[in-house]
Amino acid sequence: MFYSVTEDQYLESVRQEKQHHPLVTFLCEEPDNTLFEKEMRDFPVLSAYSSLKVAKQRGDMQERSIDCVECSRHSFLRCLSKEIFGNEKNVDILMKEISNELSQNLPYYIPFIGEDMIETFSKVTSGKMEENQKCFEKLAKYLIERIEDDLPCNDLLLWLACTFLQTPIYVLRVVDTNTSTESFWTEYTKLRKRKRDPLRKTSFTSKCPQNSTYYVTLLDTGYGQYHRIVPKLKVCNCALEPPRVPNYQDDATRYHIQQGLSSVI
Repeated sequence: MFYSVTEDQYLESVRQEKQHHPLVTFLCEEPDNTLFEKEMRDFPVLSAYSSLKVAKQRGDMQERSIDCVECSRHSFLRCLSKEIFGNEKNVDILMKEISNELSQNLPYYIPFIGEDMIETFSKVTSGKMEENQKCFEKLAKYLIERIEDDLPCNDLLLWLACTFLQTPIYVLRVVDTNTSTESFWTEYTKLRKRKRDPLRKTSFTSKCPQNSTYYVTLLDTGYGQYHRIVPKLKVCNCALEPPRVPNYQDDATRYHIQQGLSSVI
């Protein structure tokens, strides 16, 4: 059973002159204006028991929808690229910026690397983790290679991105439990302060209102795939209040159907 979300009203595209661009000022290198495009939103057709449908059924998603990015490598960076440039094409720019942030400020991120990656790093380098410059350089190189290869890095990329871009990132996660499918929000905030370039501009003039808050919302499907979460009828998240965290919500549909089938059998 399938149904299309386009039965409702959605803002399917955002013209360049209407897009908000607060994140551009945090890029270390000024991007060429030709990199920016009209933002085309890709609303999915949802299967009956998909994680995307569970997410959309939440009460706090009534004014939001899911903008799917390509189901391939680096979906998280693809989401950020579309958030900034209106397209998924500029993963390489964000990869370079985030890699530099990690290598130059590694001590801030060590608590968020995870013991599993520290253990793997120790095995690969045949040594133990030490707090010195030489070890930090090796660790940064190892982590950057994992990021470039799109290997699991726990939540490291999220902490890197929200710190580099000085912007809160809210992630809606959908997780199967023993009795139901559960969804909840997680908030990531900057680990240190960075200054934006006050002279950094694009040819676009539209900005978030001064009395509103810009933030990024993403969906983590639970399978290593991220998609954007966007307002249904607005160009930017600044038009909506940020999600409440964690705001757990159960969806027991799959569990009850499975129980019913078991009783019939």
